[in-house]
Amino acid sequence: MLKLFDEFREKLDNTMIKAFGHRVILYGYGRTGQFLEWYAKYYHGIEMDFIITEDWSSAIPYNFSLFRDSLFQFNYKDVKDAIVWLALPGNQKAKETCASHGEVYDFASLIYGDKLVNNEMGKDIFEQKKTGIHDVQFMEYLECFYDCNFVTAIESRQFKGNYAGAHSYRMSGQKEIFPILDQCHCLPTEEDAIFDFGCGKGAALVSFLDYGFRRVGGIEYVNEIYESLISNMGKLGIKEQQAECLHGDAAALTTELDRYNWFYFFDPFHMPVFETVIKNICESYHRIPRKITIININPKFYEVIENTDLFVLTNQFCIDVRQKVVDIYVTK
Repeated sequence: MLKLFDEFREKLDNTMIKAFGHRVILYGYGRTGQFLEWYAKYYHGIEMDFIITEDWSSAIPYNFSLFRDSLFQFNYKDVKDAIVWLALPGNQKAKETCASHGEVYDFASLIYGDKLVNNEMGKDIFEQKKTGIHDVQFMEYLECFYDCNFVTAIESRQFKGNYAGAHSYRMSGQKEIFPILDQCHCLPTEEDAIFDFGCGKGAALVSFLDYGFRRVGGIEYVNEIYESLISNMGKLGIKEQQAECLHGDAAALTTELDRYNWFYFFDPFHMPVFETVIKNICESYHRIPRKITIININPKFYEVIENTDLFVLTNQFCIDVRQKVVDIYVTK
């Protein structure tokens, strides 16, 4: 694990372990609530007994186990004695509601203190950090305390210049990446290195390092996003020996791939580019035979990998992100 997250994890851990032997109510199920639910189960084996949300939009299925805050009024399974984890950052009304119903822990205030709200706007979309109230997440923690820029999404129409075929930018962090690597039975050694095709601002690279990889790499096509990537790595003190950050066309990479044995695709490129990239990975294998693992999220062009006759599908599962299906391929 990266030391730069030590304080973040310590505050979460020291608070969460107080829940052992108690029922837990998670109040709020936005980004912070979903992160706390994942983190508690992933690191401490704590599962929520009740989840309360104010969001009852039609997008939430009725069979999802969510409650309204009227749950506090019921004599239901000793809910009145439960610990409450407040997951609505900056929501004073929710804080007051929870305070009258038991022991309450406000995670956002605990993590951010007087830095809970960011009111500074960037010069443009490429320099803009998330504005407003911070959610409890790894990358927002880095934005707040290390002045990084990971969270703000960038649509392809906002790219400056001719970047036809380039995908819009969305962040993936530990919550999304760790479960995938777990499914791969990944135990990184000194010999392992992972490469991210379309690495954006570098959130996945940071997550790979936090998981235990000693060496990571990635390539980003859009110039302004690449500049954010380099800036983020610098502010975090991540050296080039740890993270190789390349700028340009992924299809042009050849011998650079020889340094890696894990390759990560999140919503791969258009077919012609993807075909060339996979061809280059195969040629890298023939130059330096080794076990190679390909992680392919949203695998629209899975046939390209299978038609190489070099890889075998070893796992296929769903994860809690926008594109849910993941294929894992390993050399035969």
